Amino acid sequence: MNNKMLIETDRLLITELNESMIESVHLNSLDDDNRRFVPDEVFETVDETRETVKWLISCYQTNEGPFVYPMLLKDGKNIGYVQAVQIKNGWEIGYHVSKSYTGNGYSTEAVIAFLPVIMKQLKISNIYGICLAENIASQRVLDKCGFAMEYEGLANYQGVERPIRRYKYSI
Repeated sequence: MNNKMLIETDRLLITELNESMIESVHLNSLDDDNRRFVPDEVFETVDETRETVKWLISCYQTNEGPFVYPMLLKDGKNIGYVQAVQIKNGWEIGYHVSKSYTGNGYSTEAVIAFLPVIMKQLKISNIYGICLAENIASQRVLDKCGFAMEYEGLANYQGVERPIRRYKYSI
């Protein structure tokens, strides 16, 4: 994509990954919510994290992604990420805030700021949000950010048939 990502909100910075973030990405990936809702984004070792972060950094130079951006507090503390990932019928937004920072509106703040920037860069007018039906917090984020639910039922999620909700955001 070649556009440098830097979004600033009242409390957050959304920017590009760099190798100095490997340890914080590793630690953020290990929390219980990540294991429960996005187990393919858990990195058990620092070496596994390093390989993944290096690969994700290389994706910034492509048009395919995934495009994963750390969510930093203004003091530089890495508390999670926001991302855009290609799926079969378009693009999906994803986000995660480490458990010790949940419940403070960080995901909503990040998604609201990220949507117009990433959709313009990707030249898209629709983006999806897909979460497990049991992930009430993620559903609240999508609702607050203006997504409309378009499907609730069984679907393949992380390689397993699970009850999901699929939302759509359009500009």
